[in-house]
Amino acid sequence: MSSTGSTAAKAVWDSMNAEVEASQAIVGTGWLASDTAARACGGDGAQWVLTRFGPGTQPDDRTAQFEDLTKRWEAKGWKPVRTEFGGDSPGVQLRYPAASTLDDGFFIEYRSTSHGSTLQLQTPCTPGDVDALNREKYGERHTNTPPDIPGANPSAGTEPTSGATS
Repeated sequence: MSSTGSTAAKAVWDSMNAEVEASQAIVGTGWLASDTAARACGGDGAQWVLTRFGPGTQPDDRTAQFEDLTKRWEAKGWKPVRTEFGGDSPGVQLRYPAASTLDDGFFIEYRSTSHGSTLQLQTPCTPGDVDALNREKYGERHTNTPPDIPGANPSAGTEPTSGATS
């Protein structure tokens, strides 16, 4: 499959990355990306896992953030489930679907403790040339969230080298 045969996968990346970045903005600034490269799925598909590490939240501040995320996700037709978890660092999770993935591989999950937050989304499996997408570094070049690498400045996003709608 040619790079032009990856148009659908690029469109899914763009829309899912925009959703992750909008969801990050609800919680606050200082996010770092640890997204995967495109990976093969289905017969000729591609998908990514977008993982973002962000600021911790205090229990008193979480309610409004989780309510705002719930409203945002429900407006997209997703029905997230909120659960609390314990342990050494108790916190709250919001996830759609509640467990596993949808048939196309999609899920989104936000977890937060006082120490940090993670936002993770797996894109639906969509037709695309994984090798071409990775040679192009499509995901890396089309996000505003800086990479989770030593020396990265979490408060200054990087501009995509080409439009996010390419």
